[in-house]
Amino acid sequence: MTDLVDMNRDENGKSLIQFSREPICNAQANSAIEYSTEQFALRELENLKLRALAHAFGLDDEPNMWFYLALKLAQLHYPEPKKAGRKLKWDQQIRLLLLSAVDRMVDPSDSTNGVNRACKNLAKIQPWQLLVAGVENPSEALRAQYYIAKDKIKK
Repeated sequence: MTDLVDMNRDENGKSLIQFSREPICNAQANSAIEYSTEQFALRELENLKLRALAHAFGLDDEPNMWFYLALKLAQLHYPEPKKAGRKLKWDQQIRLLLLSAVDRMVDPSDSTNGVNRACKNLAKIQPWQLLVAGVENPSEALRAQYYIAKDKIKK
């Protein structure tokens, strides 16, 4: 079953079977079904198309191949919706890194090296400079994120 598609290629790898772009419809829907050679060939061609599609998705050896093929096609046709809005710059992990960086720079015994001064120094270096790019007051933005992180740790 896995080599059905490969047997229809010549020695150069070119496909010997050309698939029609037109949809196949049943003109004799209401009459009695007669199986001619042409109808049988069309049904086999439809089956080959489906197997080639399953082969393209790597579902050849899957026991529920038809179910997974239908699922793959549905996922392609109806992808997962994306979240609205822009991506968040500040997540909990980045806030914790900011918290530890500021706490390392702050000396409790020295009043001149407080949180404000640490945030001003951090706003001038990477990666904090990237996170506050485009903000009017970068040190204030870092300070606000520092206190958000501190509040979340207390909870």
